Amino acid sequence: MAATDKIRPLPELAKLVEGLHREGKRVVLCHGCFDLLHIGHLRYLQKAARLGDVLVVTVTPDRFVNKGPHRPAFPEEYRAEALASLTCVDYVAINETPTAVELLELLKPDIYAKGAEYRENRTPEIQREEAALAATGGEMAYIEEVTSSSTELINRHLSPFPDTTTQYLAHMAEQYGPGPILDCLERCSQTRVLVLGEVRIEEYCYCESLQRSAKAPLVAMRYLSEERFAMGAPAVANYLAEFCGEVRLLGMLGADNPQEEWVRSQLSPGVEPVFLHKPSAPTITKRRYLEAYFGQPLFELFNMNDEPLDEEAEGVLCEQVREFAPAYDLVVVADYGLGMLTDRAVEVLADQARFLAVSPQVNAGNFGYQAFTKYPRADYACLAEQEMRLEYRTRSGDLTPLLADLGQRLQAKRVVVTRGKHGALAWSPETGVHEAPSLAVRVTDRMGGGDAFFALSSLCAYQEAPLEIMAFVGNVAAAEVIASMGARASLEKLPLRRHIESLLK
Repeated sequence: MAATDKIRPLPELAKLVEGLHREGKRVVLCHGCFDLLHIGHLRYLQKAARLGDVLVVTVTPDRFVNKGPHRPAFPEEYRAEALASLTCVDYVAINETPTAVELLELLKPDIYAKGAEYRENRTPEIQREEAALAATGGEMAYIEEVTSSSTELINRHLSPFPDTTTQYLAHMAEQYGPGPILDCLERCSQTRVLVLGEVRIEEYCYCESLQRSAKAPLVAMRYLSEERFAMGAPAVANYLAEFCGEVRLLGMLGADNPQEEWVRSQLSPGVEPVFLHKPSAPTITKRRYLEAYFGQPLFELFNMNDEPLDEEAEGVLCEQVREFAPAYDLVVVADYGLGMLTDRAVEVLADQARFLAVSPQVNAGNFGYQAFTKYPRADYACLAEQEMRLEYRTRSGDLTPLLADLGQRLQAKRVVVTRGKHGALAWSPETGVHEAPSLAVRVTDRMGGGDAFFALSSLCAYQEAPLEIMAFVGNVAAAEVIASMGARASLEKLPLRRHIESLLK
């Protein structure tokens, strides 16, 4: 049989395996990513084949390889073809689900073969697989063989990163390894967080060009589709909810057309919202028009009232801050500078928060008017390079003295400046400046990347993690989010853990 003939669609393979069972054949199943075939894989598959009459191998599809946006190194079709070329393998299929549980229920193999390392490392996923296998009468076989790692080989010989980043990751692996970093995130499971900021609805309208209008000097576009995202403070709260024990969102909607029901529907189950309503204002909505094929933005339209809160609304906000802030371990302020966080509200925050993390962002709606130094204190401050340079009125030059100056002015324990593709600079008074490179390989849409960095680095700052760990975790979080359009994928604990483990092998 030709190698390509061994590759079957999963429904067809299920019928084929059913026929093999009727013939009395013992079917062995192996499942995995198989991103880079190595000697460990070969010997594992050869031993698995000897356990039965027919060896079936299934491959994790690209969309479910949760080792970071830089993986898999090889697409699912190539990985399936490489497996099919092995004489010990009888059939290959690409799985259609994130785990092997549904696969075991569908194929009902007599034996499910795993590497011996899984015998002791019985993760919840492995336990679900064992239960599914037992329900169909199959048995688990753990195969002892030489241990090797596709991830380690890819990191060493096929890294998608520049040499400087590869060296940085090798340093992080040697200095820390994934253990202390994952432990830091795990400790956050008991942390109670209050998130404060404006609610922002992002609408993406996808179009295709119809060329220039015949009657006017403008480009005509054809509408194709649209989608919406709850960004701003809700996005920060969603990012945190996956890792924290409790997250409360104190968010600002508009009193005119607040769209509160829809915003609530976009929140993680772990987020408890409290919404305030700004008088004579809509909920901030930014509609972005994009050319669909390339995903290229054409222009965007804001619907907002960016005037400061009136005295009554400001009083309600300050009252809520006084009630909530002292009850939470960490207060995370996503300040988009569109009228919610007045000087009075900022003073109350600085006075009431036990640990205050702030990110006042510059955008098209507040350019030139958003001052970082309106905060009299911040335990952790996170800003983009452009925001830092605007604050200090400098277009270029070394950022190191600016970081130290801002940290002293804010009485901050940590300050981070994010620099897009150039990574981040992190500062503390004890250790000075640490530089961390970007870990993004696939940049689909930068929206949400800064919020993801801020959210998870805030948790690390609260935990007093080393600067290196704080900047690394922030960069990993940002890389996860910007790999998808419009922040379609939020941060999830298990994929982020595996991304970190993958980078540091």
